[in-house]
Amino acid sequence: MFNLLIKYRAAQRRIRTIFNRYTETLCPVCPEPCCRKPSKVGEFDVMLAESCGCTLPAAEDAISALVDRGMDALQGKSAPAHDDDPPCDYLVEDTCAFPGDLRPFGCVQYVCPFMKKAMAPAEMREMRRLLHRFGVIHRQLIDAVSVSRKG
Repeated sequence: MFNLLIKYRAAQRRIRTIFNRYTETLCPVCPEPCCRKPSKVGEFDVMLAESCGCTLPAAEDAISALVDRGMDALQGKSAPAHDDDPPCDYLVEDTCAFPGDLRPFGCVQYVCPFMKKAMAPAEMREMRRLLHRFGVIHRQLIDAVSVSRKG
C-alpha cells in the first residue's frame, strides 16, 4: 500500500504542475469559485491526509447540503456555486489546507470551465490522461485500505 501512496502523491504533483499555471491567475477573479460548500472533500481524503501527518481544520457537517445538491443535479436542477455559499471548510487564507500532493480527490478531478477554456488542446489532453491515471490509483488505494481493514 505504501507504494500506492507514493504513486498517488506523485500523480497529484504532476497534475498540480498544470493546475498551478491557471489557479494563480484564474481563481482570484473567478465568478464561480469551486472552493465553496458543499465541498468535494470526502472522508477518505481527510483520513489519508491526517494519516500522513497533515493537521486539518475541523469541518462542519455539510453532508445534507451535498445530498441536496446531488439530488438537484440528478433531477436536472443543477446550479453553479454562488457567491453567498460559504467557503469550503478547508480553504484557509485563500489556499487549500491540504498539502498539494494530498488534495481531495473530487477537487483534483474537477477542471473548471474557465480552466478548460484557457488550456491549449494538447495540455487538456495531457490533463485528461493524468486525471484518468490518478483515478485508477485512487481506486486502488481505496481497495487496498478496504482489504486491509477486512483482514
